[in-house]
Amino acid sequence: MSILPASSAPGARTRWLKIAATVWLLLTSTLAVVNSVGLSRLTEQAEASSQDAQVQALGLRLAELEQQAEVDRRRPTPLSQAEFATAQQALDERITRIEAAQSADNLAIDMQTLQARVHGIETRLETARKTTAVAARRAPEVTKPAVPVPPFQVVGVELRGGERFLSVAPMAATSLGSVRLLREGDAEGGWHLQSIEARAAVFRVDGQVQRLAVP
Repeated sequence: MSILPASSAPGARTRWLKIAATVWLLLTSTLAVVNSVGLSRLTEQAEASSQDAQVQALGLRLAELEQQAEVDRRRPTPLSQAEFATAQQALDERITRIEAAQSADNLAIDMQTLQARVHGIETRLETARKTTAVAARRAPEVTKPAVPVPPFQVVGVELRGGERFLSVAPMAATSLGSVRLLREGDAEGGWHLQSIEARAAVFRVDGQVQRLAVP
């Protein structure tokens, strides 16, 4: 078994310490580099994600703006006060013309209705007139029978034997000898005595009943 010299022990320890320090520095540097690279990648990923989110947000905002622009493009252009007044006046004039046309149409309809009613009444009157005229031409003329004139004159009523007699005389009689007495049922010149009343004598002649006053 060999024994190192005592003078070499401190130099070896120093050399090992340097080696250990160098290795530690290398490890530390390596870890630092690795951490730095990792952080850089994380930062890049974070920035990329942030950029993607911003791009998406910008895309959405752009789509909203395009939609709003399309709505504004389709929206009718607002009228000025003068244009609105002109349009309102034109609308009022059109409404007035329409109302006037409707009034004229209603008046024309009323006139046509009245004319139709008048024509119908005139037609009915004309038909009734013609019917009356035809009926008048066809109706037989009714002639009133002439009132018969008795060929005698009533002189009075006489009571003989409880029976009443009617005394009559010819129209041109001048004496009492021509007076004739008639009882109910007798006839004189076609005049049949039916009854003797207080103030009249009832005769039947040619199918008619005649009353002759008794003086």
